[in-house]
Amino acid sequence: MIADYPLSAIVVVVSLLIYVWFATRVGQARAKHNVHAPFVDGPPDFLRTYRVHINTLEQLVIFLPALALFASAWGDLPAAVVAVFWPVGRVIYGLGYYQSAEKRGPGFGISFLSSMILLLGGLTGAVMHLTART
Repeated sequence: MIADYPLSAIVVVVSLLIYVWFATRVGQARAKHNVHAPFVDGPPDFLRTYRVHINTLEQLVIFLPALALFASAWGDLPAAVVAVFWPVGRVIYGLGYYQSAEKRGPGFGISFLSSMILLLGGLTGAVMHLTART
C-alpha cells in the first residue's frame, strides 16, 4: 500500500496516532477519576473522555476500509484529500467533547462526512469497474 498510496498511508498513520492519543487520555482519566478497569462508569469528565476513544474506534471500522476502497478506485491523491478531513474532524470532535457533550457535533460531522464520501466513492468505483468489464 505504501508504494502505491503514500499520501493515504500518511493519513492512516496520523489517524491511528490520534486514536492512540485518545486511548492515553482514557488511561489518564482513569487515574484522575479513580475508575479502575474493567469499569467504565464514572464522573461526566471520565465518561466524555471514554466516549471520544470508543466512538473513534467505532468510526475507524468504517473509515479505514472505505479509504482503501476509494484509493484503489480513484487514486492516492483524491483519496488523501478526502480522507485528511477524518483526522481533522476527530481532533475537533475530541477537543469539543472533552469540554461538553454538546460541542461534539461539528467534529463528528466532519469525520463522518469524510467516511461517507470515501465509502460511497469506493462503491461507485467498484460498480464502475464491474460494469466496464461487461
